[in-house]
Amino acid sequence: MLVENEGALLLVQRKRPPFRDFWTLPGDLVGEGESAEDTLSRVAEDHLGVRLQGQELVDTLTIADGGVEYDASVYRIGFEGRPRYRESGPYAEIGWAEPGELEQLDITLPQALRDLIGRMAEGG
Repeated sequence: MLVENEGALLLVQRKRPPFRDFWTLPGDLVGEGESAEDTLSRVAEDHLGVRLQGQELVDTLTIADGGVEYDASVYRIGFEGRPRYRESGPYAEIGWAEPGELEQLDITLPQALRDLIGRMAEGG
């Protein structure tokens, strides 16, 4: 999920596979019988404590972790509330970052995601 606030993006450090210890956008695997919208709503409410207020597909990326490739659909979302995380949830940390500042941050971010955010920072 592409969660934006005043020009910054919400990034999360995952503490469980896939992408353990990587910084990514908030999200989760689509559950069996679950639609993309259901997954977005679940992650927004359960992982971030916000209410989903619409979504728009931005891109679909292929991201590899441990030899397994995942198709990651990136949705820009609207939300109500203030994002937060629980220590018992899937994220070790969360933080806001300006898209143009990613190169200065010492974080491990999947390259396909770094490329997408870079294109967004350039207005593309």
